[in-house]
Amino acid sequence: MRISGLSLIRDGFRLGYPFLEAIRSILPLVDEMVVVVAASTDGTREAIEAIGDPKIRIIDSIWPEQIRPKACVLTQQTNIGLLQCTGDWVVYVQACEVFHEDDLPRLRAQMAEHLHNDEVEGLLIERLVFYGDHQHVNRLYPERFKYVVRAIKPWTGALSVDTAMGFAIFDAYGKIGREVRAIDSGVNQFRYSQAIAPRAMEYKLRTAPHTLIEGATFSGEHYYTRVPKSFIARYPGTPPAVMKAFTEAHPFRLDPDSPLWRTRPTRKERWRLIETALYRRLGIPRWRHGRYTLIGDWVRKDRGWEQASLADGPG
Repeated sequence: MRISGLSLIRDGFRLGYPFLEAIRSILPLVDEMVVVVAASTDGTREAIEAIGDPKIRIIDSIWPEQIRPKACVLTQQTNIGLLQCTGDWVVYVQACEVFHEDDLPRLRAQMAEHLHNDEVEGLLIERLVFYGDHQHVNRLYPERFKYVVRAIKPWTGALSVDTAMGFAIFDAYGKIGREVRAIDSGVNQFRYSQAIAPRAMEYKLRTAPHTLIEGATFSGEHYYTRVPKSFIARYPGTPPAVMKAFTEAHPFRLDPDSPLWRTRPTRKERWRLIETALYRRLGIPRWRHGRYTLIGDWVRKDRGWEQASLADGPG
């Protein structure tokens, strides 16, 4: 069994993303690591080269300005790399996503088990979305209980779709795509897209095609007001080992006792609190899926720590 890794990035340092850590997190799992690097001005490409691992294969690219909607450039760039992968499986990791080293053996075992099972075309990973810093997470749906395909069999007519958050299968490389048939791996994905320094977040909002807001401003205070305090919980687990230095250097820390916190949820946010409580108690319903068709059942997780928000007491 041959496993390819796949990632893409542009101006990773300016975005404040752990893109080097994302790559390193799956290097022990893969036989090759394909990284699509768009023209950058902050040393991103040089830093990836400096990792010095012979598994890494850089594909130089540009982001075409003509693509509409603009966010779909991420899909185009993902497919540039996907079509260069040579493995029986492709493990996809975006530049703000990191896998935990303890989960790699489980992923390898599942890929080996289902290598020749045509019913299983992908593996689902549940997002664990860090918020503000690397000690706190957004515990509400859709940030939690959100599953994405992050391992895919590439020889089935698989292509990245939409804004590169999912894949579709084009049977016989046909014209119409369908959902990926996937099993729940039981693995969490450590996602840091909402846990970057305020200055980097402002740059992201102004330049990233999927968040583009002309003239956007962002300060540390915005982290306290974007969502109510009841959405946020402290993460008690052990982070991926590759994130240790990055976390220690992170320039922003959420203060659980800050008076800046917004405490009153909107009507829509109150519904999200109720909805998430039901999912935590009963499990997420099968109809609440994303860009996949679930094969089998969800893997049950210990979610006790997620029930207590920062609003319930000391963080």
